[in-house]
Order: sequence, then C-alpha cells, then structure tokens
Amino acid sequence: LDFGGAVLLPHSVAEVELRTEAEERLVTHALQGSRRIGAVDGALGASFDDAARPLGVCLEIQNLRRGNTQRPTTVRLAGKFRFWLVEPPQMHEQGFHLGRCEAFFDEALPTVDLAGTVGETQGAATTEQIEPAPPSSAEVARAALVLLEEQFRHVGHGGRHIFEERFGDVPAAPAPGQPTTSAAMERLSFFLLGALLTNSAERRRWLGSVDTRGRLEHCCNRLENAGRRPVLNLPGASSWMSPSQSAFGSFALLIAIIALFLAKALGLFERGGLRGLFHNNEHSMEEAMAFGQLLR
Repeated sequence: LDFGGAVLLPHSVAEVELRTEAEERLVTHALQGSRRIGAVDGALGASFDDAARPLGVCLEIQNLRRGNTQRPTTVRLAGKFRFWLVEPPQMHEQGFHLGRCEAFFDEALPTVDLAGTVGETQGAATTEQIEPAPPSSAEVARAALVLLEEQFRHVGHGGRHIFEERFGDVPAAPAPGQPTTSAAMERLSFFLLGALLTNSAERRRWLGSVDTRGRLEHCCNRLENAGRRPVLNLPGASSWMSPSQSAFGSFALLIAIIALFLAKALGLFERGGLRGLFHNNEHSMEEAMAFGQLLR
C-alpha cells in the first residue's frame, strides 16, 4: 500500500486511502483469509540481501469503507508486530507481493525493571552516601501516562474524543507494587510513540530498536519537555498554524504577517509595486534638493 511516506508502527492504528486497483485487490485478498497484510519499509523490487533483510510491520484490517465518485476507498489498519522478510517476495498475479516473514520483538526486561516500584537504594554500606535507585520501566510508563493525561487537559474533551477514535482507549498504567510483563511494556511504548507527533526518521529509529525502556524514556521526555504545548498526533497537528509548532516558528510567522501588512500599507501590492515606490522616493528626493537650493 502507498502510505504517503508515513512509517506505521505496531500497536498503533492508521487509516489509509486505497488509490490503485492493485491496492484494492490486495485488501480483498487479505479479507478472504487472515485479514492481515505486511507493510515493508523500503522498495520490494530491490535485490534481496539476507544480511540486511527488509523490516516490516504486520497490519490487521479492522474496517473497510468503500468509496464512491466523491471519496476514495479507505481501510483502517491496526499494527500487530514487527517482522523480517526471510525470502525474496514473489509478485502475485493480481499485482501485489507475497512473501514469508519472521516476527521479532523487544528484548525482555529484567525482573526488577518490571516491578511496580523498585523500592531499594544503591549503596555499598550504610556509612556511605546512599543514592536513590533509578525508576523502573513500570514507573517510567506510569509517569508517561500521567503526562499524557495532562496533554488531554490542554486539548479538551473534543481533542480527547478525536484521539480515542483514532488510537483507541489508552492502555492502563502498571499498578504500583505489582509486576507487569515485557510484552505489555512494549505495547505501551509503541502506543505512546504513535500518539506523539514524530517525524519519519524518529519513527524508523525506534521501530528498528529492541529497547523498550529507551522507547518509554524517549516518549516520557518528549511529553515532559512539551509542557503545555500540544504534541499529540491529532489531525492538523503538523500544520504550520498548529500550537504544537516551536516558539521560534510562531515568532517567524508573526514577523512574516507584520511584513505583509507593511508591504500592503506601502502599496507594494498595488499597481506599480516597487517601481512606483522607487519613483515616489526619487520624486521626493528631487523636491528636497530644490527646497535646499532655496535655503541658500
């Protein structure tokens, strides 16, 4: 499918427009079987290298909305897991690729990192200075979800409703004092990454990573650094008019608007434009020189 350069993630949801007949045949073929398709990052027509196998995401078809003359056919896809291609894909007679893949997941987290709280300190002896232990991955996840709730306050009930329609319900936070699982932490880390406004390079970096804790800390830091500035991946969030843009970008936009008003006031957009402005300046200089001669 043509995802318009977007990098889809596991445990996240996306809606895609079907623009060609081959894409519609692919979805129809998948609906007759497992309802799953694979999105591979890169060109499938390139030569297959077993040492650098293409990375992809398995997507499950949740809903198909047929189009008409006014709107295209759209499909709602839910990311399931990541995979590597294990052999060169073959072209199907209906115009799409078929191939075998091997799923892979993040590295398992240590047991102490899955605890609801570490509750221990690091120190060799009681006489030495005791340093607080770093938070566990479960605590980082809870902190990120608290910051996510703060984002919902900034976008209001309408923004939260749009978010839940697009991404589904927010996963529950790990309960304090109770252990969680590595699989649950991986799902939550990808959910948070998909919920934030990120560029393709950032998504590709964490899509290929197997570091759950690093992904959680990255999302938590993004939310913490944002403060009151919206950073959720909502419709229109990447627009230059969105408040999620940087303060420098907003300042530059303000300067550009002021410059347009000044140009309008000076008549640069009227007939004659800059030539008329320069002509008026030359005429004013001639009058000033004549007035100076009278003063001599």
